[in-house]
Amino acid sequence: MEAIRVSGRTRSIWLTQLSLAGAVIVIALMAMVLAPVFFGRLHFVIGTAVIVGLAALTIGLPWDRLPKQTVLAVPFLDAVAIGVLAFGTDLRLSFLWAFPVMWAGMHFRLPILAVMLALIGGLISLEILNNTPGATALRVFIVLSTLAFIGITAHLAMRQVRASRRLMARQASRLHATVERRSEQERRTNEILNAVDIGVARVATSGPTLSINSTYGRLYGIDPRDPEQPARSVEYSSHRGMPVPPSDRTLARAARGDTFHDRRVWIFTTDGQWRTLSVTAKRLRSSLHEEETILLLVHDVTAVTHAQRERERLAAIASHELRHPLTVMIGTAELALEDETMSPKAVERFQKLLDASERMLEMTEQMLGPRSAVRSEAPPVDPSPREKTDLQPILIDSVASYEQVGRAKDVRVSLSTTGRLRAVVDGFRMRQVFDNLVSNAVKYTVTGGEVDITAGIEGDDVVVSIADTGIGIAPEDIPRVLTPYFRTAEAKKTATGTGLGLGITREIVEAHGGSLTIDSALGEGTVITVRLPRGVAEAKGD
Repeated sequence: MEAIRVSGRTRSIWLTQLSLAGAVIVIALMAMVLAPVFFGRLHFVIGTAVIVGLAALTIGLPWDRLPKQTVLAVPFLDAVAIGVLAFGTDLRLSFLWAFPVMWAGMHFRLPILAVMLALIGGLISLEILNNTPGATALRVFIVLSTLAFIGITAHLAMRQVRASRRLMARQASRLHATVERRSEQERRTNEILNAVDIGVARVATSGPTLSINSTYGRLYGIDPRDPEQPARSVEYSSHRGMPVPPSDRTLARAARGDTFHDRRVWIFTTDGQWRTLSVTAKRLRSSLHEEETILLLVHDVTAVTHAQRERERLAAIASHELRHPLTVMIGTAELALEDETMSPKAVERFQKLLDASERMLEMTEQMLGPRSAVRSEAPPVDPSPREKTDLQPILIDSVASYEQVGRAKDVRVSLSTTGRLRAVVDGFRMRQVFDNLVSNAVKYTVTGGEVDITAGIEGDDVVVSIADTGIGIAPEDIPRVLTPYFRTAEAKKTATGTGLGLGITREIVEAHGGSLTIDSALGEGTVITVRLPRGVAEAKGD
């Protein structure tokens, strides 16, 4: 069953009347036990019955549907009933008038209270006129003054209560409006923070994470509704490096009160991707009674870092590849200048060519300097058009270019081939392969040494072998020489370089479906063998 709802006004009427009825019933019961004679007096019985009947009537009437002033009849009838109840007795029941007086004082204006006091004064005056024992003018004064004090006090107290209620209602309304504005501002702030692509986290220096936005939650694998849960994306010190210890991770440092700017970390996200992050921790201003907090700003700089590394890689590759033709030009010019039969005009031209080539080589070396500080993996070889090509003239031309460089170092360079070397390849890339390998062989062979290049057909493969009597490679370094930027200790002592050439060469060869192998002994020399599939199906009739 649905509970009956009672208004505050109805509840107040019930409580006031039931309080009076309860007091009268208790008095009547005590009189029945201690002084039954009172029930032989008609006015005592009538007064008691009227008050109890009014209580029953009060509970039964629908006060919410009656006019507001209708309830005035109840306290005035109570006052008359109390007068009848107390008439001609020595029980001093005048104190019961306090109930209707307080009712009139609390819920109505002062004129109503004055009418109530006048009614009570009239009832007491009737007792005086009836020569009732104890009914004197002094009693009238004492009773009326006491009741007036009670009524006025109740009236003023209720006014103060009403004023306090109105004040509290206004304050509650203002507080509610403030809370609504604060909630709206917080909602808009959260919408803005969740819309930006910067991760934001607010951390208390006492330890707990107070809030995070959706970007931070997505990067670190945390539900923004529960920022205290551990991150599922782990921070690493470098790409594919070691995990950062928990105490040194950015969130833990911020919780300790540390501040930092643009700290680079790498994370492996829950969707299986490596991301590069730039993390900044700033201290937020706090009031005297507020807990100190740190703001973490996380920028995803993966694309920027990748672009930067790509620029570094392209610059390194370009400058590395420029060195080969420049070295040939310088060697050729130097040999030409040794010819004493040349005319002064020719000598001047070759000298200008030599000077310009040396300047270009110096600029290339500068490009390979500080810019190569950021190391990246070996570049993938772009797919290039391939066609049936005879590799023999390409190899002959490449060897001829470095014969002069070898002659300047007193290094003998020889080539031995067995006819045409037809294969489906990119001729430009193959010239790059031969230049890199022959150039390295000549560069790392000491004075008086030899570089022997042999080429031929073995089954369905074109096989080119470059053997030198140079400085050689230690067995433990052989797997690493194909790694970009790696150079052995002996190589660094012998000649300048970047460590990119062999890595690029292997990428080109493998992109053509071939292989590159190295056989070397430290101090004895190196043999590098390149195998390239001929592409027989495509080259029928060759």
